Amino acid sequence: MMRVSKDVFTAPELYLLVAAFGGKVLFGLPEKERYQFQGEEVFKEAHQRLIDKDVLSSDGKITNAGAIIIQAVEHYHQSEKYVRVNNLMFAFLEKERDEVIVLVEMEEQEHYQLRILSKMTALRVLRESFPVVSREPKEEEKTFLKVELSHQERRETENFEPEQMFMNLEIFHTNEEPKERFNARYYQQWLVFTKDEKLIMVDTVNKTYYHASQYWFLKVLFDEMDFPYKEEKSYA
Repeated sequence: MMRVSKDVFTAPELYLLVAAFGGKVLFGLPEKERYQFQGEEVFKEAHQRLIDKDVLSSDGKITNAGAIIIQAVEHYHQSEKYVRVNNLMFAFLEKERDEVIVLVEMEEQEHYQLRILSKMTALRVLRESFPVVSREPKEEEKTFLKVELSHQERRETENFEPEQMFMNLEIFHTNEEPKERFNARYYQQWLVFTKDEKLIMVDTVNKTYYHASQYWFLKVLFDEMDFPYKEEKSYA
C-alpha cells in the first residue's frame, strides 16, 4: 500500500480544509472551479485522503490533529500579505507575532506542504536555500542603494541566464486597491541574482534593471517578511 505523507496535501484536500471554516479560496492555489469541473469524485478522493492522514475521523469528523491543521490553513487564508520566494509562499499573522505560515509547492504537481515557522527559522531557511541572501556585499555597496543599468549592461543582462544565487521574489498586499499588476502597493516582482559579482535586481513589472546593494536587497526582504532588523547582524 502506498505510504500516505501526512504533511503534504493536494489542492482539493486544502479546499476541503478551507470549507471547514467557510472559506472559498486559498491564495496561491489554482481556482477551486478547476477541480469542481472534474466532477465529485475528485473531492471524494480528497476526503478519503484526509481520513487516511487522520485529519478527519472515519465518520468525517475533524480530529484533534485536524483542528490544528485547519487552524493553520485559516491563518494562512486570513493573511493580508503574501510573499513568494521561488516555491515558498509565506503568509503572516499579526506583525508582532513570531510565526509565519509557509505553503511549500512540492515538485509533484499541485501538491503542497503546510508549515508553521518562527521568523528566525524562516530566516535560516532562506539563508540556506538562497545563497544570495547571505552574499557578502562589496565595499562599494555601502555607497549606494540601487543604480539603474546602462543600455549596454541591460542588453548583456537580458541574455544572461543565472544558474546560482537566483531568487524570484513576489510580494502581494491583498488589501490594496486596485488589485492590478501595475499597482506597486498591491504587487511587486523582483528577480534577484548575481552577474560578474554584482547583485542584479530586475523589476519585472516595469521592466527595469538595477545594480543593487546587498543592503537595499535585504531591506526589501526584511521589510516584507517582517523580520526584525536586529537579525541582520547574522549576515555580517
